Amino acid sequence: MSIEIVLIPLAIALTKEIAEGISKISEENNKDFSILDTRMKDESLLKQALEEWSCSFREVEALDSLQQLHENEVSFMMNKEGCYSLVLPKSADKNSFQEWIEKVETSYTHYLQQKVYLNLVEKAKQQGMILENEELLEDHSIQLTYILNR
Repeated sequence: MSIEIVLIPLAIALTKEIAEGISKISEENNKDFSILDTRMKDESLLKQALEEWSCSFREVEALDSLQQLHENEVSFMMNKEGCYSLVLPKSADKNSFQEWIEKVETSYTHYLQQKVYLNLVEKAKQQGMILENEELLEDHSIQLTYILNR
């Protein structure tokens, strides 16, 4: 007996939610910053994605602790949903930062897929399943076929 598992790229599965999260721009009254929400939750994966874009991670604890941000300086802050939001100066070009954060989220999604894949392979191994076949499909999903070892 065998079982097949198909891993569809998260970028495809979450496109709608990511687009909605990124497009939501919150303006605080009389503040010197704007906020772009993201769906990124894992700090280590976010740091990896930022490194890919030659950027470093900077987190602020609260909006009150923000000092005047410079034109090209941004920070991340954990929002109430447990996702990181991008905090940028009000004078910043929001469209450019939206495009940039979409690229960072694409990189983040790639690292998240790798992590999910490795976790799945490891847990299947722990459950006594034997990997029979692994195939990368045209839509970049991964099809894993396991033999149940009973």
